[in-house]
Amino acid sequence: MSNQELVIVVGVGPGVGLGVAEAFAKKGHPLLIVARNAAKLEEMAAGLRSAGAVVTTAVADAAIPGDIARVISAVDSPISALVYNAAAFGGPLLATDSDQIRSASEVNLHSLISATKAALPKLKEAQGALLITGGGFALYPSGAYRVLSVGKAMIRSAAFVLAQELKPEGIRVATITIVGTVAPNTPFAPEKIAQAYIDAYENRDGEVETVFKGD
Repeated sequence: MSNQELVIVVGVGPGVGLGVAEAFAKKGHPLLIVARNAAKLEEMAAGLRSAGAVVTTAVADAAIPGDIARVISAVDSPISALVYNAAAFGGPLLATDSDQIRSASEVNLHSLISATKAALPKLKEAQGALLITGGGFALYPSGAYRVLSVGKAMIRSAAFVLAQELKPEGIRVATITIVGTVAPNTPFAPEKIAQAYIDAYENRDGEVETVFKGD
């Protein structure tokens, strides 16, 4: 199966990000994968290429304002899907340094918005999709993951708002809210979660939110 429209995965790691990249590669999409660690990024790209995927890489950090948008702005082909998988953790709200909270907010919200703005012209060309990794902490805030809980709540709300704003542009917006711990050989294995992204991408009239509970 061949599909020439690009899929960009932001925040590629050995869990969900790589699983989603693999799933879209199997559908024939060329990939641009983005992460902040160059060595690990190239290692994952090599694995994807060995499986037959067409992959380019870009090093960028979602904690740096505009860095993800910089990479996306350089794309000169239609974008079939932009997958935003970046997230920032953190401890108690009152005990976390204010600069750390601002940095987490940059990752969890602001970089999503700037990346979407940068991708918008090419998403329109492809009538593409914006797919956002959510988390169960948005639904069930955790005392152990307080900064992340707030971040996931922000990104969940942003997904619903962006869905309203981008629908007239013909762009599908969906968020996958993962209510569990991602781990191989479990109901929350990356490849199982990745299928939820493919389903959300292909079902243009589906709900904005898919709550993935490992069922």
